[in-house]
This record gives sequence, structure tokens and C-alpha cells, in this order.
Amino acid sequence: MKFKPLLGSDLSGHLGGIVASHNTYGPYLRQRVRPVNAKSTPQQAQRAAVALIAKLWSQLDPTVRSAWIAASVVKTSRKGDKVTLTGQAAWMYVNILRQRAGLALVTAPPSGSSTITLTAPVVTLTSATAANIQFAGDSWNAPQGAVAISGGLLTSSGKSYLVPPRAVEIHANPGTVPYSVMLPFAVPINARVRLQFHATDPDGYQTTYKTVDALNPSYPPPAPTAPTVLRVTSTGSDMMIMEFDIPVTGISVGSIHANAAANTNAAPTADPRVWQIDFAAYTPGPGDAWTIAAAATSPTPNTAQHGVIL
Repeated sequence: MKFKPLLGSDLSGHLGGIVASHNTYGPYLRQRVRPVNAKSTPQQAQRAAVALIAKLWSQLDPTVRSAWIAASVVKTSRKGDKVTLTGQAAWMYVNILRQRAGLALVTAPPSGSSTITLTAPVVTLTSATAANIQFAGDSWNAPQGAVAISGGLLTSSGKSYLVPPRAVEIHANPGTVPYSVMLPFAVPINARVRLQFHATDPDGYQTTYKTVDALNPSYPPPAPTAPTVLRVTSTGSDMMIMEFDIPVTGISVGSIHANAAANTNAAPTADPRVWQIDFAAYTPGPGDAWTIAAAATSPTPNTAQHGVIL
């Protein structure tokens, strides 16, 4: 949950499960959660790009830095909010995506008033873990232009994500011929995936975010070799519900922790992919961190898993 207040701007701290926070676009209220450091390859690449572009800002010629400060570059969020960036923020906003895509960095700041179009691409699932994408011939879709793609698996209602959005790929000058991308998760039959697209053109102008949903009509997901935790939810008592992507036949006592408290029992529901995890004298709640050991279930996960209770 994220709520942007209409009154008041000097908000801080938290009350129960609600936290007052702020970002580039101003203050807002959100649900209190514990941050999870996935240390995925895309996450590490993004951190490296941020560090490099920040370092290069300090090495720019003073005249170039002054031009960025005076440029008044405007950034538009996924929600449509707009904000005028500072010089360093504009430099990083324009160039981080370009660095990730292997493009030349833009040293002359783009005008704050110019916008470019990203026509919604045609997305067709060709398997449970792959999709064909066809872009239009927009101005960004050219040499020294690139697009970033992320996506998540939608719930049956289509109003929220069953799998949180994750990076799919960054593609330089994809052209207008359909090409295949691999998804970082499997889409069940009759389920939908939501892909988000964000592009930069050769001059550094950036598009707003474009969202496209695609349905898996009949392709069965590949058989997993190890269970992955999809979601963990609180029941409001001394137990939580853990959902896996495949049936699980056993969970060992003490192998699952929520805020350092170890489980004392575990039992499957009518669906062997959904397990009830019990604790002694501890009530798991939304925002609490959970972990599951690498050898906790049968079949055995490849690695330990962790996340936040919903």
C-alpha cells in the first residue's frame, strides 16, 4: 500500500504498520516492510552502474556540470508524477540506463521539455518462460537507443503481483523484428504476466513507462527441479502460510525462521504446494523477515531462500 497525502509535507517515522516516507516526487505513506537484499545479477549490475555514474559526475568539467544544473530535466514516475531534477540527479537519471545498455554516455543535457514516444510493443508468450516482443519504429529504437524491460506474474485478479516485478533484460536498438526474451519466472497456463518498458533515445531523452499484459494460453511450465517459495502470508496467530511453486513432501522442524524464531511444526494443506508453518509463542506479522534453510524441504532447494511476510 502506498498513499500520497494531500495535506502536510513534513512527515516522518512510523505508526504501527504504516511508515511516512518520501522520494523524488514528495512525501507518501506506505506499508512497513523489511528490506530484502536479493543480490541478484541485475541488482548488482544496477548498483555498479549507479556507483560509476555518480563517480563520473565529480569528474565532469565544471562548465558541463553547470549545464546539467541549469537544464531543468523533468522526470516522470510510473504513476505519472513529474519532478524537475537537480543537475547530478539529471546526469544519473539520463546515463545509468545508457551505461547498463553499453551505450555512449550523454554529456550534453537534454531539454527538460522534450518527450519521446514508446509505442506499446506486441508481446506473445511462446512458452511458460519465454516471450516474443515486437517494438515499433519509434525514435528511440535506433542506434544508441535502448529499452529496459521488467515484469512480474499477476494474481488471478490482475490487480497485484504474485511474483514481484523483476528485471528481464536491457536491449540496445532492438529493431522492429520480433525477438525472444527469457522470463525470470514461469507463467502458469491461463495466467498473465505484466511487462514494463522504459526506453532512452540516442540524445538521452527518456520515455514514460509503458505496461503490457500477456496471457499464457496453454504452455505448461517446465518441471522445477527444486521448490521456490512464491509467497508467505501471516494468519494473525502463531502461524504463517508458505506457498511453493511445486508440491513439497516435507519441511523439517527448526528449518524456517521468522524474525529469528524457529518453526516448531509444519503441515501441508489440501494443496501440497501450500504449507502451514507453526511457531511457539510467536506471531508472525506483515513485514517480518523469513528464511528457509537450503535443505528444509523435499525435494531439496538449491539454495536458502528469504523474503518478507505479506
